[in-house]
Amino acid sequence: MTHAFAVVNPAAGGGRTARKWPTLAAELARLGLAFESARTVRRGHATELARRAADAGWSLVVAVGGDGTLNEVVNGVTDAHGSPLVTTGAILTGRGRDACRNFGLAADWRLAARRLVEGADELFDLGAAEWPDCARRYFVSAAGVGLEAVARRAASRGGVGTLPHVLAVVEGLVTHRPVPVTIEADGAPESSVPLTTVVVANGAYYGGGMKIAPPADPADGVLDLVVIGALGRAELLRWLPTVYWGGHLATPRRSFVASAG
Repeated sequence: MTHAFAVVNPAAGGGRTARKWPTLAAELARLGLAFESARTVRRGHATELARRAADAGWSLVVAVGGDGTLNEVVNGVTDAHGSPLVTTGAILTGRGRDACRNFGLAADWRLAARRLVEGADELFDLGAAEWPDCARRYFVSAAGVGLEAVARRAASRGGVGTLPHVLAVVEGLVTHRPVPVTIEADGAPESSVPLTTVVVANGAYYGGGMKIAPPADPADGVLDLVVIGALGRAELLRWLPTVYWGGHLATPRRSFVASAG
């Protein structure tokens, strides 16, 4: 690639992206990439900027920020039928960086910048969530209810790495209640039961390092469904540490299903 449009989220990584962007921009220029960029100023802005870039004819739109920034950019460059309008690139500078684990993206920003210029395109699956009002949102790593609130809580606090996510989990224990969920998967009869979490995973990791769906492969053409039954606070406290290495699938109150995508 020789031309790109970069969507930069200066708030990603607790403000780290804003501090790093001048150096990163200089490195991209040194590598010979001709690019323009725009900074986000609010939630959802990356989607708007990415769509404008695609409409303007840019063939590569790069997300510079965290997992949330990448997800917004993907939504901006994907049409109503789920087809990509342009190629999406990523230099992840946020905290959790689950996309690095799920898609083999470079965690080091220098290597990520070089791959943008010298690397080859790869195809991955994309998930879609739909609401009763027909609104649709795409996701690259995972979508769910229950533990999904952890990611939102962690995004609002400072810090780097998985620590903000761990603290968010601990805080969540105080207000934890199993949620009623109705599930229909692969044509099986609907089931409505209280659950701790339901996750539809495209990749193995989400929530800042949680290995929620160990066998998930983002290029196998299917999404993986992880269901964790109703757990009390004490059970949840014992169970949560195991999700970071995938041991949660051994709990008797779980089910794991590979679901056609």
